[in-house]
Amino acid sequence: MKIRGVIIALAICAAAMPVRAEYYDLERAVDVALDVSTQVGISYEQLQQSRSNVLTRYGALMPDLTFSLYTGHSYVGPSQGVAVDAQGRPINSLGSDYDAYSFSINSSMNLFDWGSTYSNLKQARGNAEAAGYDLEYQKDFIKAVVIREYYDYVKQRALRKVQEDDVEAKRRNVEQVEAFYKIGSRTKADFLQARVDFANSELTMLNARNAEALASVRLKNRLNVPLSDDIEVNESLDVTPKDVDLSTEVQYMVGHRSDLLAGRERVQASKNGMRAAERSLLPSLAASFRYGWNDRVWPDNTNFFENDYSWGVGLSVNYNAFDRFQTKSSIQSARAQHRIAEYNLQQSKLDAILDVRQIVLNLEQARERLALASENVNYAEENVRLAQERYRVGAGTVLESINASASLTRAQASLIEAQIDLLVNHADLLRATGRPISTP
Repeated sequence: MKIRGVIIALAICAAAMPVRAEYYDLERAVDVALDVSTQVGISYEQLQQSRSNVLTRYGALMPDLTFSLYTGHSYVGPSQGVAVDAQGRPINSLGSDYDAYSFSINSSMNLFDWGSTYSNLKQARGNAEAAGYDLEYQKDFIKAVVIREYYDYVKQRALRKVQEDDVEAKRRNVEQVEAFYKIGSRTKADFLQARVDFANSELTMLNARNAEALASVRLKNRLNVPLSDDIEVNESLDVTPKDVDLSTEVQYMVGHRSDLLAGRERVQASKNGMRAAERSLLPSLAASFRYGWNDRVWPDNTNFFENDYSWGVGLSVNYNAFDRFQTKSSIQSARAQHRIAEYNLQQSKLDAILDVRQIVLNLEQARERLALASENVNYAEENVRLAQERYRVGAGTVLESINASASLTRAQASLIEAQIDLLVNHADLLRATGRPISTP
């Protein structure tokens, strides 16, 4: 009984102990998100699929080679005519059974098809290169998304703490006004106004906590962390505004952004596919080799090259005179695919340029907001101090103190949002221009 009691006590203590939250800095969050991302996994498998197609196209340039070995027992019933086996040997007309053995080698190779097979190979290689760029772009996209969601969680936590400070300040203000009201130096209206302001601040706190919880859920979902688990993040913000030149960013983007590089590869690949389809109209030249052996008795020392064998080599010219318009349809489809690839690349360039322009504008705005918000916080803090001092000595009203406190809360929130926007848009610019996405 004593042992059982100790076990129960230990279990209760273990259940009461707080679970330590898992810590994720930004670099670890990005690495984990890449590992668990289904989009990245799909892009990787598509790359492997494209590479296997390249291997298939390489094989089309080489000769094929097949070996066949057969052994069995055959039964033949009575026959009124001359009976022969599968190899043409006579069989007893009254019926018989016999063993059968055969061995064969066959090989063929396409010698010349006006470069159609080689064009198919170049098309497959181009599609594989495009799939590689798609994988890189998908990784960059996931990195940028994780950075956005990570900093959104940091922002919501910071805004919640700002609101907590505001609630605490409003609570102390209510206590102060209530004390003044009780001794008759303040009116009931001042006390009620302070109470309403405190209640409004608590309502805002509820919204801030809900926003933090939603941001936490989004980040956990991205990291594939159970929603019941707690996570901790690095809440320090290293914000260093940098000047950005739009023309320089666009010029760099055109030559380095992965989805544009993938689009160029697909245009060239579709062009090679069109060439291959067009050249399939022309005749082709192929070579073949065959060797065969068969007998009713297994050869001594497994030597198939002494008796009962045959072999031959040959050349063949193949020309499809009429295939019910299949080749013509393939050519039209290949040409359409080439035009579609060109249109897709053109649209991708327009979208990428717009993307970079919007991000640069957002960065410039965030940098200006950061400078203004930093100054505004200093002004708001001084305004709160003065308003509280004026109210304490009876020269100000409770409304002035409330407004000053609200202005400080808004200024602090604006500063946090400007800092986060600057960091997020910086990561977006790296992704949009094709630069490596680094984590501060």
